[in-house]
Parts: sequence; C-alpha cells; structure tokens
Amino acid sequence: MELSSKDFMPIPISDFTTGLTIPVDLYIRLGEEKFVMVAKASTTTNVDQFKNYQNKEITYLWVRKKEYYKIAHQTMSLAGIAMSKKDLDDSKKTTLVTIAARSMFRQLEHLGMDLEVYNNAKQITEAVVGLVESHKSLSDLFLSLRSFSDAILAHSVAVSSISVMIGGQMGFTKRTTLEKLALGGLLHDIGMKALPTELVQKPLAAMSADEIQQYETHSFKGMQMLQSLGIVPDDIVSIVYEHHENSIGQGFPQRMRDVKIHPLAKVTALADGYANLVLPNVNCPMPKNPREALMFIEHTQGIPYNKEAFRALKRIIDGDKKAGVA
Repeated sequence: MELSSKDFMPIPISDFTTGLTIPVDLYIRLGEEKFVMVAKASTTTNVDQFKNYQNKEITYLWVRKKEYYKIAHQTMSLAGIAMSKKDLDDSKKTTLVTIAARSMFRQLEHLGMDLEVYNNAKQITEAVVGLVESHKSLSDLFLSLRSFSDAILAHSVAVSSISVMIGGQMGFTKRTTLEKLALGGLLHDIGMKALPTELVQKPLAAMSADEIQQYETHSFKGMQMLQSLGIVPDDIVSIVYEHHENSIGQGFPQRMRDVKIHPLAKVTALADGYANLVLPNVNCPMPKNPREALMFIEHTQGIPYNKEAFRALKRIIDGDKKAGVA
C-alpha cells in the first residue's frame, strides 16, 4: 500500500533519547510525498544516528498517524515513571512532563480532539500533580519551562501546575480535585486550535475589533470540543469555558462576576493571567519575575481575579521569597 504525506505525523528528533525501544517504524522525509524508513519498530534508538540527521538539517522523524498512539503511550509512561524517581532532578521531570504534553498537543493538532487525546491528557495531569509536589518553588518551575520554545505548550503546563499550587494553598486537598485543576489548566486553551495560526500569534494590542471578537471565541470552541466527547466532567468543561472570566465582570465570554464563576475556573483564570506575565509570549515578550508579576496583578490590574485565589498565590510567592528565590 502506497503512503502519502497525509498518512504521517512529524516528531522532533529531540524527543528521542538513547536506549529507548521504538514502538513504531520511523521515517525521514525526502520529498513532498517521499518517506524512507530509517528505524524499524522494536529496535533501540541511536541518538548518534539521529544527530547525524540533524547535521543534515533533518529535524523531524515521521510516523504513521494510525500508529502514533503507541508513541504517545510510551511518552506518557515515561513521564509517570519519572515522577516516582526521587533521584531525578526537577528540571528533568519538567522536561519529561512537557514532552508528554507536547505529544498530546501534537495528537490534537493532527488527529483532532478524541477520546485518545483526552485520556492522554488525563495521564499527563497525574504527572503534573506529582511535578508540583516535587518542585521546591514556583520560581524553579518557571525557570525550567522558560527553556521551551513552544510558548503555548509551556504556558499550558504552567497554568496546569500553578492551578494545582493555588488549589493546594486554598485547601483543596482531594487528589481528584487537584487533578481536575491540572486537567482543566492543561486543556484550557484547546479552543485556540480552531483559530487561524496568524491570529493566535498576533498580540492582543495589535488586533482589530473583529479579530478580538474572533479570538474570544476560543473558550467557547474549547468547551464544544470537550462536550463532543460526551464523557468529560462538567467541572473540566466549566474551567475551559470560563477561564477568561474575572471577578469584576470584564472577562469573556459571558462577562460573569465572581459569584457566578465556577470555583475551579476562578483558580485557573488567575493561573492563566499569572502565567502570561512570567513566561514569554506574544503579549509579554519580556516576562516578569514571579514577584513582579504578583505586584502587577495587585497594583496595576487591581486584582481582577478571585480574592481568595489571589491570597493563596501571594502566600506561594512569599514562600519563594523567604526561601531566597527571586
């Protein structure tokens, strides 16, 4: 059977590590419709071989779309195993969790939102909760995430992690609640996938009124994606739909005030706003440090988020300061 480009998905060579058993055949792309197998399933990765490809300006390996789930499952398993290893440093754990998240987002981009993608996201959130538990401070987490070039990916992992941190400080102790916060944070911007790439990459300040209106549909589109699966808990759907609402009723899409916003969405809304200030993105190319971002929310923005959630975030930042973290 002849294969064409629509049958394949790209994976960055940097995602592969030495000594890993490859669950699928790997290919390199030599032309628009020409793919050549370079590694067979069940063989062991050879990073030197992959580096040789990189020297030839080949930065991606390709797998068949219908087999990508095998790569995704392997990536999720590695992230889960990493969380249980006490001798593995936090930076490495962050890297593995972020690679797992990238795998999930890649599925979303090439295959669309389906049960496979959702279940992978659920697996990642278990690792995110473990990541938060292992990190010594919020600042350490951001230092790890700032090394990733994919801004939306790093942002989603950050929002997921910060939501768990804030929730923990607010007294949310049930593991299921923390995992809902982690999952809602990870998926909060999935509706962005339904927007034109050029719009997503455009600063809000440079958007026209029509473009802003289109941009603001992403929370509704994200809600639709999750509802279409038929199994996603209402709490997660509410987080995705309401993560841009704020306490003073100036958010979107419904302009709801604090009392009407879902309790978990209040947490994610603050985590989202905070992450936008501390990680580089189109709207904040020169990110602030954790304390500067906190002061900006408090004094410049006037705390437009849930006050209890903000006090919890402030306690987290103060803990960082006492520990000598900038």
